[in-house]
Amino acid sequence: MNNYPKLKIMRYLLLAFSFFWMIESTYSQEVSNTSFPLGEHIKFKIYYGWFGLGEASMSIADSLITVNNEHFYRTQVEAKTTGLFSWISGIQNIYWGDVNTGNYKTIVSEKHINDRKGKFDQWNTFDYDKMQTDVVMMKYYRDEPRREVTVDLTKNTYDIHGTYMYLRSKLWSGFNMGDSLLMTTYWEDDLYDFGMEYGGTNKIKFDGKKVTAHKFYALFPVSGTFPKEKAVTFWIMEKNGVGIPLLIEAEMKIGKVRCELKEYSAGNLNLMVAE
Repeated sequence: MNNYPKLKIMRYLLLAFSFFWMIESTYSQEVSNTSFPLGEHIKFKIYYGWFGLGEASMSIADSLITVNNEHFYRTQVEAKTTGLFSWISGIQNIYWGDVNTGNYKTIVSEKHINDRKGKFDQWNTFDYDKMQTDVVMMKYYRDEPRREVTVDLTKNTYDIHGTYMYLRSKLWSGFNMGDSLLMTTYWEDDLYDFGMEYGGTNKIKFDGKKVTAHKFYALFPVSGTFPKEKAVTFWIMEKNGVGIPLLIEAEMKIGKVRCELKEYSAGNLNLMVAE
């Protein structure tokens, strides 16, 4: 492309990758242990071609939250444009949610987006007795900014935070080439089919060296943003019994976008990737 992406394309690009950054972080765990390391922090840099597009970080709080004698993880994702792209289309997204440690169902979550189009906030409250989610949206750039809806859930539905916790508890469990895991994911005010397919292992170049990594494909419907099947690929490296996410590549309508690991820390494990 000779010209920079338009503002609208940039906005949807960052929104889409906010989703995949969360899914990608599901693999940072001990292979045989379904619990999550408290205090985990993962940071990525995102590239569009050779240009630095933005940064994203994913974290789990240092302690659990207790509600009605049940325990919950507090998860958070932050994503923003950087450098030249920040000047063209400044975007900053923050997502957080409280996820049940037993069944990975989220009880509350929030989304806060700020870009040149304006601010967008969303609050979700989940009721699993009624199998519904109460949603409040505020799109401040509209004449009537407030919108309230109720979304029906299914037993196999997880929101964006619960999705990555659920996948994290299931993957690395004796998957063979071609094995897949399918589910339904709640996003904004709708439900989407989503899954992961195991693609075996191969060697990739990372931090100037060839390393062996597990390969996964994201499974979701073809769209205008992702115009082909298996458009998004993840590579995960095992290190000291922990899965470290190294790289995401996405074949998008506007071209190829990459997310590369910059920093990982969890418990006693610390990994820093050079700029």
